[in-house]
Amino acid sequence: MQVLFLNRLNDEWFQKIEQMKDKYPDVSFKTRLDGPLDDLLRSSHVIVAARLSAEHIHKAENLRLIIVPMAGVNALDWNAIREKKIDVCNCHSNASAVAERALALALALLGRVVEYDRDLRYGVWHGYSVHGEEKDYWTSLQRRRVCIVGFGHIGQNLAKLLEPFSCEIVAVRRSAPKIMDKVTSDLDWAIERSDVIFITLPLTKETKNLFNRERLFKMRGKFLINVSRGELLDEQALFEALKEGVLAGAAIDTWYTYPSPERECVLPSRFPFNTLRNVVMSPHVGAHCFEALRGLMDETFEILEKYILTGELTNRVDPEWEY
Repeated sequence: MQVLFLNRLNDEWFQKIEQMKDKYPDVSFKTRLDGPLDDLLRSSHVIVAARLSAEHIHKAENLRLIIVPMAGVNALDWNAIREKKIDVCNCHSNASAVAERALALALALLGRVVEYDRDLRYGVWHGYSVHGEEKDYWTSLQRRRVCIVGFGHIGQNLAKLLEPFSCEIVAVRRSAPKIMDKVTSDLDWAIERSDVIFITLPLTKETKNLFNRERLFKMRGKFLINVSRGELLDEQALFEALKEGVLAGAAIDTWYTYPSPERECVLPSRFPFNTLRNVVMSPHVGAHCFEALRGLMDETFEILEKYILTGELTNRVDPEWEY
């Protein structure tokens, strides 16, 4: 068996790979440094990667398993995966960190933390010191009605973090009955009754553009926090709903335009979200902390070792639902 690592590797990853070589001498462990990519693809049975194109998948003629060292699997070519009947497993050790980031973004948004910080740096005060009126109020998260759209690993961790705030939580998940209850598949009912909406869904063909113009413009006075993927929300409609004051505000960690090696400095959207005062912007760093990244690495090797020893799959992704 040959295992090929195509994900970003640091010293810790290389140390783990060397340990695997010692532990499983009959298995070949390769990285991009070990030869031409086409040759490595052709001879590999397992690939560890965050993204794989159809071209790469078809070149990997012996490929049986893709291990994604993170939760999101939307950067894989699923048509090629289904065609070749390749198994895919992903990792969820970052869920608690992403949930923590979602809570931090919500507190920053409702508490107007970033807005007031920016103003005070230029000597502009809010609140008691300048006899601020209601326009200077920030919004408490205490006892708010909260909707968590997507109640997987991240959503469940987020619900636990919200417990001290005595929030009334309704969770939306596809597999739940469409009834008015604490867990439901009725998205519009859950949004309508909530003050704060967290989006923690995976991006799939079913969830892309789930928050379209019609749905966003029904969310008057509500706060939106997105830590999933930008493409779940209509980009232009989201901007206009915020600019026109339909949405009370949004905290956004995942976007529409990303840097590249050729262009590292780039705004995250073709619309000027950066000009809006009711937006907290975060550069897709929900799991970009030591604890989360170490956990994802360890989980990747746990999945790999179990497969080497038993052929069993952990966290297998459903190829039809793509999560």
